[in-house]
Amino acid sequence: MTEFKTDALDKSLQTLREAWTAYQNNKDETLTSIIADSCIQRYEYTLETAWKLMKKYLKLVYGKTDEELTVNNIFRLMSGYNMIGDWENWKEYYIKRNETAHEYNIEKSRSVLTVIPRFIADAEVLVASFNNAAGRQ
Repeated sequence: MTEFKTDALDKSLQTLREAWTAYQNNKDETLTSIIADSCIQRYEYTLETAWKLMKKYLKLVYGKTDEELTVNNIFRLMSGYNMIGDWENWKEYYIKRNETAHEYNIEKSRSVLTVIPRFIADAEVLVASFNNAAGRQ
């Protein structure tokens, strides 16, 4: 396979993990809201990086075209190629991201926090799949 770099995804996922750890370990109520907002923002850009990298991968490795690669099709195809788990999890992540990005509502925004642990685990599977496909450990 042509060189396929996952550095941006690795870095964004690491910053999300760090923010999530800080959120879980936070004991200062004053900081809770700030750290939660940081988690949400890092979730958004990690998800954006992940799905765009999936799209690039499908074009590079499988010759898929932009017309074939709607967001849901990207997730379905990646699941079908065993690069991610349940594609519907990724669909849910994308819907939650859109809710936070397009209509700022504090309750909807904070609902993202409920999926972050699962998203981190699923994103780690994706990174491992990319690394396996590229022959990296």
